[in-house]
Amino acid sequence: RSIFIRNMNPSPSPVWVNDVHSRLNRTRVADVISPQTLAALSEAVRFASEKKLSISASGSRHAMGGQQFAKDGILLDLRQLKQVIHFDRETGLLRVEAGIQWPELISYYQSVQLQDANPWGIAQKQTGADTFTLGGSLSANVHGRGLSLAPFIQDIEAFTLVKADREIVSCSRRENADLFALAIGGYGLFGVVADLTLRLVPRRRLERVVEIVGA
Repeated sequence: RSIFIRNMNPSPSPVWVNDVHSRLNRTRVADVISPQTLAALSEAVRFASEKKLSISASGSRHAMGGQQFAKDGILLDLRQLKQVIHFDRETGLLRVEAGIQWPELISYYQSVQLQDANPWGIAQKQTGADTFTLGGSLSANVHGRGLSLAPFIQDIEAFTLVKADREIVSCSRRENADLFALAIGGYGLFGVVADLTLRLVPRRRLERVVEIVGA
């Protein structure tokens, strides 16, 4: 539901939400808002602040530690923020909105690189299910299948954060570096992730070699 269509009026009756995996955290919230633009996200934060309502953010609600919701607060469902903003095919930097899910991201970069001799791809396969949002992956600092690879933070170049006071902040290892380190793995405590820039790696074709050894 668009916050502008609904004129920012809370639902007349409480809404119940839950996580996907454990389903052990059924929580009553005042309303669920699904912003479709950065401006709408900022407006939703302003609305919650004026109404003195707590804010929680969710993507696909797959957090394995249990998705956390603010009781009687506003839940921001970010899955409609799923556009690709920019793909630099020279450097492999891909900027996307926070609500895009891994299959959508992979499908995008594969489709635009069909004719490229040296295509880019994600550094590692995310663990477990596929339908995680990139913003949620950042907020939980997820890990992948590669045991020798660092968690998701190593693949993030920068991100945009909407803070509780509606300030829109750009974060990277050079700009607002403290907030960069805190928000990755911060589970939304430091603001709502609006978009992020992912550092892709050159795709390599591997050959699997199997040798049968006698007992």
